Amino acid sequence: MSPASTVRITVDPDLDGERAIAIREMLRDYNARFIGRPDWLPVVITALDCEDEMVGGLVGEYGLGWLHVDMLAVSPERRRTGIGAQLLEQAEAWARARGALGVYLDTIEFQALEFYTRLGYRRFGEQADNPPGFVRYYLEKRLD
Repeated sequence: MSPASTVRITVDPDLDGERAIAIREMLRDYNARFIGRPDWLPVVITALDCEDEMVGGLVGEYGLGWLHVDMLAVSPERRRTGIGAQLLEQAEAWARARGALGVYLDTIEFQALEFYTRLGYRRFGEQADNPPGFVRYYLEKRLD
């Protein structure tokens, strides 16, 4: 009997639960043999209007020398006003202050590919049908 046939596979939707934390630690322990145990620093940058209402924001995480931008959003009525560029520039400055090599992110074809390329991001990959019927693009911008 193979070792794989002696395990029970389960599904758990809790990304912050005990099992998810244990999985992250298992991978980080393995990776530590090669790259040490880097700190992961979360970052949330917001754009507020004169009434302190949020009109945009960026969520990311820095580690292994790179800032990953997970989300960048600007309210529909404030798009094309420069807020997105300001948020990304602030994130890049934050990353540079920590010695980052660069920033990476992804975008779907109906979102902001042209926006990112105008700001110096280079496409390094794409994935068809993610979500179905659309292309997801992967971009990076080196800061070093």
